[in-house]
Amino acid sequence: MTKVSPPPFLATPENRPALAAIQDLLFALHAGTDESFPNPLYVHGPGGCGKTTLLSLLEAEMRNAGIATLRLSANDFAELESVEDLADVSVLIVEDLQHLPTRYVELLVRIMDERHRLGLTMVFTANRGPGRLEHRGVRIAQRLANRLAGGLVIGVAPMQKPTRLRVLRALAQHARLSGVAPEIMDWLADALTGGGRELVGAVRQLKVLQGLQRQPLKFADVQAHFRAQMEANAPAVERIAEHVGGYFDVAPKQMRSPRRSRSVVLPRQVSMYLARQLTRLTLKKIGEYFGGRDHKTVQHACRKVEAAMKADAKLSGAIRHLFAELA
Repeated sequence: MTKVSPPPFLATPENRPALAAIQDLLFALHAGTDESFPNPLYVHGPGGCGKTTLLSLLEAEMRNAGIATLRLSANDFAELESVEDLADVSVLIVEDLQHLPTRYVELLVRIMDERHRLGLTMVFTANRGPGRLEHRGVRIAQRLANRLAGGLVIGVAPMQKPTRLRVLRALAQHARLSGVAPEIMDWLADALTGGGRELVGAVRQLKVLQGLQRQPLKFADVQAHFRAQMEANAPAVERIAEHVGGYFDVAPKQMRSPRRSRSVVLPRQVSMYLARQLTRLTLKKIGEYFGGRDHKTVQHACRKVEAAMKADAKLSGAIRHLFAELA
């Protein structure tokens, strides 16, 4: 299979706040003023939004500057036995805290407290903010959440279509993939919402398809190829309801009930909206899942959510986040 190496890093509207925070941290470390920088730096966002790429930039700069850096995944804590294991590390980077086993929470708390005492830098990433961070459906201990929230918390938003199109074009150029019609790239940018890894995979597949056909790619052939994958990977409405219910702390059975309180109506409408966006189910089928409601109710829910997203930036961000996690 043809390998596609990553293109040069792209600053985008979605990653710009996190990139600025990392650049400020680098400046503070080089200037020796890092003790005044908020500690820890906590970067969160859905899978595929570019957190790992940002940390790779940070780690490379640290190593080039001769600053002792250790980068771990949350699962690597099994190899640590005490706070002393990190005594010589100036910058500690821990990725994917949502995978931190519960039994290592106390160890991480002790590590954080000791590094705060010594004025040593910490950087963490996760798929959610500290207050909503979970491991296998269980919220992390509040004492850890408080420490994570005590520094600088920055979110990386899911890539929007203009960014996805820009990334696809950069990946294609880097892979020396030419002759792909603009309408194909535009359709892929619209259809592939899973993040950077999915876009890398798409360019790799385009390269293979082009090599097999030995002629310019046809729009219909590309659509057929990727639609089969998208349909196979499309989330079921049950999974969507469970995911949205987890975010809003509402059980899926409540969303299927006749209840009409706002605490139930909003997550029900968001679930309907996401089911419409992420599945090929008809309005009628979606309504049947949510307590036998008719297609007009689902249509109304989708319109309500679309209007609310335009008026409420916080809700819009939450729904985009849920979309990216489910896509």
